[in-house]
Amino acid sequence: MANDPQGDADPGRAPSESPLAPVRSDAFSASCLVCGRYDFAACYDLLRRCRHCGFVTAALFDTPNLRSLYESDYFTGREYLDYRADEPFFRKTFRRRLQALCRRRSTGRLLEIGAAYGFFGDLAARHFAYVGFEVNTEAALYSREQFGLNVYTDDFLEINPARLDGSFDVTVMWDVLEHLARPDLFLHRIGQLSHPGSLLCLTTGDIGSVLARIRGRRWRMIHPPTHLHYFDRRTLTRLLANHGFRVVEVRSEGTARSVRQVIHSIMALGLKRPDLYRRFEKHLSASWGFTLNTFDIMFVVSEKVDKADHEGPC
Repeated sequence: MANDPQGDADPGRAPSESPLAPVRSDAFSASCLVCGRYDFAACYDLLRRCRHCGFVTAALFDTPNLRSLYESDYFTGREYLDYRADEPFFRKTFRRRLQALCRRRSTGRLLEIGAAYGFFGDLAARHFAYVGFEVNTEAALYSREQFGLNVYTDDFLEINPARLDGSFDVTVMWDVLEHLARPDLFLHRIGQLSHPGSLLCLTTGDIGSVLARIRGRRWRMIHPPTHLHYFDRRTLTRLLANHGFRVVEVRSEGTARSVRQVIHSIMALGLKRPDLYRRFEKHLSASWGFTLNTFDIMFVVSEKVDKADHEGPC
């Protein structure tokens, strides 16, 4: 996701120590999703930071309809310029992630939350028995019809586990955690569908990274309501531990992007100048692209621990 809101403070600390107004009970969770405390301080005009553990979340007072956010033009102009047209670049990134995953586990059942158009699923299904979840109905239909993937549009938190035919050996969430209103509930459900030794692999932004601190509120990852939660390595490790997953690897992750998508993100989304992008568009080849690691995206591999070793939330 590549919006670029305005701002200039340092996300490494809360710019203001004044407490925020109470958050409505139906706006995500009133307590911190990581440590369970109820004490937040303002962090820019968009976010709030837990005073105890440092977890950062959006300061929204109304719960957005998240399913509606990712329908219609989300993949075709509102967030991505043209997700399907950039398939070669997504596949390049997904091949690298799948190779890293297969070094640890190369067979079994794999669950993907946020399957999009099925580009990762198509690669993963060559090694694993694949099940995916995707809220965008058009994208889910494409992945079924184009690649023959088993992709649900049901609410993952409400689906009857019996329909999923047992536990999973691997779960992946590529750039998904920050979009979920209640990532803690998703991790709890994933834990229920995992067994000791199962892997949970994910990517998400690192608000503790050097780039995020330099960019402050202009960091490209800060754009609620599509991005709702902001982790660093410490808070993400703690959240995963709360739900029975031990982090075994965390590193920065580079991604492949088309030149068209990058310029669209800067001009149309960041500068709010779609007219400026249209002037450049005819000069840009769809085949132009590159891979860049800005060291502000975490690639995390975690392992489900035995219940006897899991003490529950910190």
